[in-house]
Amino acid sequence: MASNEQTNSVHHHSSLQKKIKLKQERRQHNVSFVMMILLTIVAFAAITSDAVSDKLAILFILVLAGVQVFFQLYVWMHLGHKGHEFPMWGIASGLMIAVITVGTLMGLIW
Repeated sequence: MASNEQTNSVHHHSSLQKKIKLKQERRQHNVSFVMMILLTIVAFAAITSDAVSDKLAILFILVLAGVQVFFQLYVWMHLGHKGHEFPMWGIASGLMIAVITVGTLMGLIW
């Protein structure tokens, strides 16, 4: 009888932990979504109000876009969780190749 009660207690505890984890994950998604909307509004407002000079406008937008990409990958695509190391290496490799390519092209054009 005690074994059955222990099993039920463990199952209830596990279920409660899953619910808490799901609630935390949902909260992270909501915060991330709001942050992405705010970053988009900031970029739009900065460019339309001429708060950012024309020379810095593209860099400003790219930085804000980079932050949004981080939110997308880390929160929405769950790359911050265990077991996602291989996709992270692929992304890091792709970024490194992109930086080298853009740098090389800029060097050739300049």
